[in-house]
Amino acid sequence: MSMKSASLAVLTAAVMATSGCASAGYDDAYHGRRHDDSSYRAEGPISHDPSDRWRQRYSRTYSYNDDVFYQECRNSPDPAGVIAGALIGGLLGSAVGQGGGRTGATVAGVIVGGVVGAALTSNLDCEDRSYAYKSYYDGLNSGRPGSRHEWRNPRNDHRGEFRVGRYYNDPDGFRCADFTQTIYIDGRPQEAHGRACRQPDGAWAVVN
Repeated sequence: MSMKSASLAVLTAAVMATSGCASAGYDDAYHGRRHDDSSYRAEGPISHDPSDRWRQRYSRTYSYNDDVFYQECRNSPDPAGVIAGALIGGLLGSAVGQGGGRTGATVAGVIVGGVVGAALTSNLDCEDRSYAYKSYYDGLNSGRPGSRHEWRNPRNDHRGEFRVGRYYNDPDGFRCADFTQTIYIDGRPQEAHGRACRQPDGAWAVVN
C-alpha cells in the first residue's frame, strides 16, 4: 500500500470514529432519541402530560384563588349563587377534596382572573358580577357558537349580555372559545372581547 493510500485510510477511520462519538453523544442527551424525533421541537420537548402542555402555552394553571370574584366578592351578597353553586372553577372540588378525596377536576367552572378578568368586571359591583358570572358559566358550557346569555340586576337595573363566538382547539388541542361581553351601566353600553380556554382540570380560564 502506498503512503498516500495509507494516509487516506487512517483519515477515513478517524472521521468515522468521530462521527460515531458525536452521534452517541447526541442520542444520550435526548435519552436515545434521534434528531428527527417528533416528540421534540426547537424550544424543547413536547410533553405528553396535558398539564405540562397547558403551562408551556399559558404559563400557569389558574385556580379559584386567581378569580376576581372570589378575591373581591366572596363575602358579599351573591344573588346568582356563584360561590354556593361552584360556578368558579375548582371551588367546590377543592372544598370537597379536603374531606372526601375529590379534586377540582369534578367541576367545570369558570375562572376570570388577571388583567383581562379585572377589565371585564371593573365597572360592576359584586351583585352585578354574580349575575354576570352566571352568564359566563352558562355561555362557555353551552357548546353553542353564537349563543347569547343575558343578565339583569333588579336592584339597580344594570344589565349585560355574554355572547359566545366560535369554539376551536388551540395548537396544543385545548378547547377554546372567543366571546364578547356588553354591559349597560346607566344605559350606556360597554363592550369587551376575550378568549377562554379549558384547562386540563375542566375549568374554563379567561386567558386573554
